[in-house]
Amino acid sequence: MNREKITSREYKVILRKEHFVGDERQLLKASKAFWQSFKQVAVDIVLDSEGDLEKIVDRREIQLYDTKKQLFYNKNYIFRERYDVLTHKREVTLKFRHLDRYVSQDRDMKANNHSEKGYKFEEDIKSPFLVLYSFSSTQTIPIDENFSKVRDVLRLYPSLSDEFTNYNEDENIKSVGNIILEIVLKGAKFRIRKNPQLDCKCALIVWYAKDDDEKPVVVEFSFRYGDDSENYTKKASQRAYDVFYKLQHKLEDWVDIESETKTSYIYKVAQGVIK
Repeated sequence: MNREKITSREYKVILRKEHFVGDERQLLKASKAFWQSFKQVAVDIVLDSEGDLEKIVDRREIQLYDTKKQLFYNKNYIFRERYDVLTHKREVTLKFRHLDRYVSQDRDMKANNHSEKGYKFEEDIKSPFLVLYSFSSTQTIPIDENFSKVRDVLRLYPSLSDEFTNYNEDENIKSVGNIILEIVLKGAKFRIRKNPQLDCKCALIVWYAKDDDEKPVVVEFSFRYGDDSENYTKKASQRAYDVFYKLQHKLEDWVDIESETKTSYIYKVAQGVIK
C-alpha cells in the first residue's frame, strides 16, 4: 500500500447564516465584518494577517448524486458535480472520507482519463476537532454528460466497482436534494510560520437554494495550509489549532456549532428532515 501524503489540512466551521442574509452588497459587508472579528481573536496567535474576504472567485451550481438507498453515502463516498455558471465548465469529484487515515488512503481513485492533477489526499478538521481523511479525484466532463445509472459513475471511476457489493449497475441515480447555488469568497490569509513562510488561506463558502440567492442555507468558513512533503511543524500546527479553538469559543455570535455541514444538509433535505 502506498502511503499518501497529506498535502492539505483544512479547518472548517459553520457560521450563523442569518448574519449573511441579503443581496451581494450585504453579503460582502457581513463577510468583511466577520473577518474583522476573526482577526481580533487571532491577533495574539498568528504572525501576520492580510487581505479580506471580499473577492467572489466562484459562482457555481452544486449537485450530489446517489441511489434511492444511498449506495455512495453509505459507503462513505460522495459523488459531486460542480457547474460554473460563468464559464459553463462541468467537473465531477468522487470523494471518500473516513476517520481512519489508512482506510481512506487504501483505494484506487483513478479517473477514466488517468489524470493525476485532480487527486487530493487531505485532512478535513471540523468542530470541535473531528478529523476526517479525504481522498478525492476530480475530472472535467462534457457539457452534455448524463448521470442516470450507477454505471455512468463507474464509467468515470472504474475502480469504484471493487468497493461496492450487491449492487446493480442499472440502478437509477438522481440528484440528492435540491440544486445548490454556491458563492465562494476569498482574498484573506494569515501566517502561522515565518521561515519558511507558511500561510493559511481563508475562504467563505455560501450555499443558497437555486431559486433564492439572498437567503443562505449554509455558510462555512474555512482555512487551510499545505505542504507537498507533509512537513508540518509543531509550532505551526499548534498555531492553527489555537486559532481553530478560539474561533469556536470566542466568536459564538458568528459560529453555529449545532448547524449541519454542507453534505449533511443536502442529504437531510433529500430525506425530508429539512424543508
